[in-house]
Amino acid sequence: MTGHTELLDAPQTLPAVRPAPQLPVEHAIEGNLPPLVRTVVSSHAIIWTVILTFGPLGLPLIWLSPKYRLWSKLLTTFITLGVTIVLPIALTVYCTQYLIHPVLNAMESANASGGAL
Repeated sequence: MTGHTELLDAPQTLPAVRPAPQLPVEHAIEGNLPPLVRTVVSSHAIIWTVILTFGPLGLPLIWLSPKYRLWSKLLTTFITLGVTIVLPIALTVYCTQYLIHPVLNAMESANASGGAL
């Protein structure tokens, strides 16, 4: 031993550790997705093809996409749900009112007058 002693019990100075900056929600969601899903979510063509083909089943893709703002996501959601819920109900009411009722009325009047309908 050479006479040089090192004190190991002395407090050690550690480098300062800064907390990681918080990412915006869009980047945090995108960062946790698998690469294939991240590619699908980044493509406008794929998102709109899925929404136009499968309707509301494509809405999670638009909500995961970082390319769209909140107002466009809400607008797309309301339009998609309106087309898939309100439009079929309106078409059913229209067809019942203007296609089926006249046929039923014609059958009733034919039966009342002794016809074979």
